[in-house]
Amino acid sequence: MKNKDEIVNGNMVNTFEDLKLLGKQMEHLRDEQQLEEHNRIPDPQQFDNEEKLEKK
Repeated sequence: MKNKDEIVNGNMVNTFEDLKLLGKQMEHLRDEQQLEEHNRIPDPQQFDNEEKLEKK
């Protein structure tokens, strides 16, 4: 069995310090409207299944 320190799970961060840094980064994320104002392309909309894609 692995040590507690060696176990890696699906968490976004592993320490509280990393969590604070991630929070600061997320506070500064730009929304879709702000991206468009700066001539940036936002991430594409994602769907759970192909049916929703076909309806567009």
